[in-house]
Amino acid sequence: MHSNNWSLVLPLLAILSLTASASPTRRSQPPVCVIGGGPSGLTAASRLEAKGIPAVIFEKQPEIGGKCQSYYDEQGIFHPLGAAFFSNASYSETVKVVDVAGVAIEEFALAGARQMFRFNYTEGEILDVLPLDPGFLVQIAQEIARYAGLWRKMFVPISVPSFKKGVPADLTVSGAEWFRKNNFTVLPLLLVNPLALYGYGDIREVPALYVLQYITPDILTAFIGQHNVYYTDFNKVWVEWAKKTLRKTPINLEHDIHRIDRSGRNPVLTYTKPNGNFSRSHSNSPRLWGHQECSSLVLAFPPTLDNLQNVGLDLTQAEHNVFSKVGVHNYYSSAYKFDMPFGVSYISSSPSPFAPPPSDGQPVAVLRLNAKSDISTAWSWGPYRAFQSEAYARDLLQSTMSALNKDPRNATAPSRPLHDDDIRAFRKWDYFPHFDSEPLRNGVYDEFNALQGEGKAYWASGLNGMETVEWTIRGAAEVVDTHFGNLTAKVC
Repeated sequence: MHSNNWSLVLPLLAILSLTASASPTRRSQPPVCVIGGGPSGLTAASRLEAKGIPAVIFEKQPEIGGKCQSYYDEQGIFHPLGAAFFSNASYSETVKVVDVAGVAIEEFALAGARQMFRFNYTEGEILDVLPLDPGFLVQIAQEIARYAGLWRKMFVPISVPSFKKGVPADLTVSGAEWFRKNNFTVLPLLLVNPLALYGYGDIREVPALYVLQYITPDILTAFIGQHNVYYTDFNKVWVEWAKKTLRKTPINLEHDIHRIDRSGRNPVLTYTKPNGNFSRSHSNSPRLWGHQECSSLVLAFPPTLDNLQNVGLDLTQAEHNVFSKVGVHNYYSSAYKFDMPFGVSYISSSPSPFAPPPSDGQPVAVLRLNAKSDISTAWSWGPYRAFQSEAYARDLLQSTMSALNKDPRNATAPSRPLHDDDIRAFRKWDYFPHFDSEPLRNGVYDEFNALQGEGKAYWASGLNGMETVEWTIRGAAEVVDTHFGNLTAKVC
């Protein structure tokens, strides 16, 4: 009986062995392709890696960080060309990233630590900015207290990634109108420049939804000098953070996506990449073509129609309907050798206290951020939803700063022309992707959220909350945690 049992078992084992060897091996799943190596893309990829989901990042710039870039002078001192400041209270997810990166931070005063001058670029006039009237300060304090209470009561409950809890109608009006309807008189005046100069547009036009998303009570009190924020090299932060959190995820730099084909079972990217050690800066160097199959896509850049067409995405009608409503500002940052003393700053003149400086591509703010360096940083603001070339804005910077290149505290001091080689870095950004008031009233965020996963595409950018480091982190994390939470694929 014992031998008969074995005679049955042995043929069965042989059959099972033959069956196993004859059956096809299971095809490995292609990675999730993350297009964009800024805070959104890096956060999404890190979240995927933590879940054991293979991913690969494609970034067109020579370095990760997205808009978090820096210029490093001859001494190695950084000068931010993107994000520079954060606060503990409002930037909880950012604080975690900074802590992991281990990059140095220092306190920074957004107000009160510099002598400020206002310049009129059409006439070359420079005026000292006078301190606020004591009575005005009392009124500001009263309105800030009321704003903080109102913000916590009516805004915090709906302030979630992609505004999935809905957008109340009263937040679809302009920021200026919202403040007026809620009987604020001095706060809208106070916030005109912090919005425009930091790239967030005209308070008379930008929907209140985004104004309140950006202007937390903590940030508001920092803008009037009640407390400091923190200053750091966000480019280095993301580089160091990625080294520690993206150990298995390939990062392909200087890769230009030319086509995203979603007609088959899985999306396929067509791209060009550097040939060997030659970067894009070598204009005559050949670039190599390549393809990448993707299990899904995470598009981690401002989803304007222009940007989506540039990567060759085969848009559906629903996608076209939503992303045609996305607007961005032309926004520029620069680092240049400048004769402005440390402890002094410039802001551009405005036509009235209720209006920001004109959005014509001129520099609107200038800061010298390090006493040990003669490099200053400027931010320029261009038109909304209109093309303006980087070269044009760079020429404006050079001509305007030539008239201001001196110590403004000395009214008789001559200015020194700003030479072309004085400008060490100049960058143009598609800044602050957002929807205008009418689409918000018509429920565009519901339409946007419904697109997640359609055609195996997921969307993660400043549009998911706000163009800040904090909200790009939160938005990307929410996309991955919501839509990739149940996948169990492992990195080989």
